[in-house]
Amino acid sequence: MVSTSADIGSPKIITNIDTISVRRLIIAGVLCFIALIVAIIVGATGPEVYESVSYNLYQCPDNIHIYSTNCTGSQLYPGSGPWSQYFDPITSLNKFWALQATPYSNNLTTFTTEQVTFSVIIYDGQGNVVKSQNSTQTVVCNTGFGQCNTFTLIDEEDLESMSYAVDISIVSENTTIVGDIDFDVWRNSSSFSSFEIVTHLTLLIISSIAIIGFLIAMRSFSLINWAFEQKFLFALFFGILLANNPFYGIQYATQGAFFPFLNAFFDVIFLSIFSLYSLMVLDRIRLESKKVEWDYSTISKIVVVVIFMILGLILFSWINVRDRKDPIIGSATSESGIQALFYLVATVFICILLWILLLVITAFPIAYARQYLFAKYLFTAVPIVVFVISILIGIIAGTFGPLNPNSLSVMYFNVLNNVFVAIVAYSYWPNANPFHKGVMGSGEEQSLVYQDDEI
Repeated sequence: MVSTSADIGSPKIITNIDTISVRRLIIAGVLCFIALIVAIIVGATGPEVYESVSYNLYQCPDNIHIYSTNCTGSQLYPGSGPWSQYFDPITSLNKFWALQATPYSNNLTTFTTEQVTFSVIIYDGQGNVVKSQNSTQTVVCNTGFGQCNTFTLIDEEDLESMSYAVDISIVSENTTIVGDIDFDVWRNSSSFSSFEIVTHLTLLIISSIAIIGFLIAMRSFSLINWAFEQKFLFALFFGILLANNPFYGIQYATQGAFFPFLNAFFDVIFLSIFSLYSLMVLDRIRLESKKVEWDYSTISKIVVVVIFMILGLILFSWINVRDRKDPIIGSATSESGIQALFYLVATVFICILLWILLLVITAFPIAYARQYLFAKYLFTAVPIVVFVISILIGIIAGTFGPLNPNSLSVMYFNVLNNVFVAIVAYSYWPNANPFHKGVMGSGEEQSLVYQDDEI
């Protein structure tokens, strides 16, 4: 068994935890709660992930799907002219665009399934042909003029032009199954992309300023005198800067897989640091340990977190790169391979989270029995519990990390990451620093008092 000596026999740095009052404890909790509520409100009212524009082939009155002289559109059948349409301008923030078709039965008398081949020609804004291909689709229709199945004719992720037009025609001979057609053009919402970029950039600026402030406050103290948690804050600071991702917006200016991989790497690194911090600090409180012991318990924590980090990096990278190279509309886990890996990663991570919650429960009676330890327990356990419960809800809802992100999940989880690190930094902020002389609270105000034997 090997232990570090940094935590032993050195003058203790008096921190906010050591001098905290009930009033300040409540204020800190309320401010964190307000930050999360604001994040929920802003996220819930944020932009949608996708935007779409619908077009109809027949363009009949009252949106009926029976062609007549009252219809202003055209018909599409073998030998007819193509359906031509110019689309709204597109930018790199849209990531991709796709054209889905939903045919309607052409007065069928029986349930019919047929292979229909469409000619698809894509033009850029100058009228040059970008792509010309045939697309064979399985069309499944009910009787009458009912709706058939929906399929994708175009899926373009390489945005080589700022505007596009298409010609769609049926090249299958002797097919009469298709009558009217609804065409839906889908693309990632530029407003949502901007929302993501602004969220990351804003939190990056705020966290950078806060980290600089903390380091200035600690500059007069020798590193050897820093508490274990203060040293671990370096890892949390590093993780939150990565999670806020200074390179996030660059991915919209490139078509490669590097930046989507980088996004996954940054997300997984922060979650891994959070997991290891929670396991280590809570166990120190439970054991009332004054030193870091590199025993089997510590090593097992590191091994489990590393396993999650490796598997999580594979999963998050797979999803991010897939969505960049071949975006799909719908669940990020719709592919069987991704779904299987998601269940594996979720199982490992949930086990870590349950382990953390178990430590929270087992450490409570020990901390509650010791006044000097209870403040540390509260400032450690409560943020961790909120974080863990939020992650579990996100996993269950299927919108966590790169899994089906929306405005609410993007805003809430990014703010949650920063609030968690902020409350840890506030807890171990030195009471005496260049910004504050550090006076112990009065007897009336002080209810959680520093003692020399605090771990």
